[in-house]
Amino acid sequence: MHREPPVARFANGERFSGGPVITDVSPEKARKQIMKTPQLSACLIFIALLITTNTANAQDTVEEYLREYPNQEQVKMMNAWLGKYEKGTFQFTGLVDPSDATVVTPQATVNYGYNWFSVSDGPAIINAVKYDRFFSVSIFDMKHNIPAVIVNPEKPILVKRPDQKMPEGDFYVVSLETDQGLVLTRMVVDNNLDEVNKLSKEIVMKGGKGDMTRNVQRFSPETDRKANAVIDTVVSFVNPDDAFGKVSGDVSFLNLAAGVKFGQLGTPPDTVRYGTILTDDNGQPLKGDATYIATVPAGLNEKSGYFSVTLYGTDNKLLIPNKKKVYDQTTFSAEPNEDGTYTLTFSPSGEGKNGIPTGKDFYGVLRAYVPSPNAIMKVSVKKQ
Repeated sequence: MHREPPVARFANGERFSGGPVITDVSPEKARKQIMKTPQLSACLIFIALLITTNTANAQDTVEEYLREYPNQEQVKMMNAWLGKYEKGTFQFTGLVDPSDATVVTPQATVNYGYNWFSVSDGPAIINAVKYDRFFSVSIFDMKHNIPAVIVNPEKPILVKRPDQKMPEGDFYVVSLETDQGLVLTRMVVDNNLDEVNKLSKEIVMKGGKGDMTRNVQRFSPETDRKANAVIDTVVSFVNPDDAFGKVSGDVSFLNLAAGVKFGQLGTPPDTVRYGTILTDDNGQPLKGDATYIATVPAGLNEKSGYFSVTLYGTDNKLLIPNKKKVYDQTTFSAEPNEDGTYTLTFSPSGEGKNGIPTGKDFYGVLRAYVPSPNAIMKVSVKKQ
């Protein structure tokens, strides 16, 4: 199989977030542009060398692995779910707690609904429910494209393949690139779990019970190791806004692989934006035995949305167990400052203004649902 030289890999128009965007330039000009950012340059050269390494099997390459990685992870999650539940049906989590390992980096004060389905035998229809707080329906395919995220839907949602006929009726229409997919619902809980649970029972799918068989490409242990080294490198500088797309090609295959590894089932930035909280303001990792004061910017979301800050253990990417059973702070739970910002306290005990308990090494994710156009997704974190 023909392989481009390493520098040419970065002259193909794909975006490496956090560094230069290179479009339609010569390899030499691309090299000079990349080298303006030394730290990123080292990462990109490392990635390029691994991607362009030849193997005995033309399909057993790092690049093929990276392109296949989202499908691998979607199939893994789908098969685990199908081992417990029936295809084409919804299962709801209630309030997520530290024991829930369905997905990494889950949102805490949300009732999630999962429905793995197949439209191989025809379209599927999801009914709509009315809720006066944030409620979204996200549709994923097996490539981890998200062709639709519908907030507070007012009519049924029709999921189909492009060549399938439309039934009569008024629908939101969602076309998939694969037969199989996932409907993920998010319904925010604001001290009203009973209401949320009652509404959740009304969310059903008609159809969606087609063939769930989805092939996964296999790779050698060496390719697996090298490819995951690439993904881990990209995670360190990828911008979450550039990690997820609606259709194939919307984002770089590198960014998508990194996004799936860091936060599978994340969505594009027009409905939800993400900011990572990995270090304090001095660049030091966040420790479970220390106390930090964090400041969340004002104006992150529109009136129909909300923000949340959720903390996770670095060891498992899950919520951190604590006696207070507090795992996040949100628009609904936190007390704002006069200027619209929010002061949060991260500490082992969870004491302090808008506190979240830690007790183990951790990181955080800032989410803005229905984000404002100029939202600044950056949290200041000062160690005390």
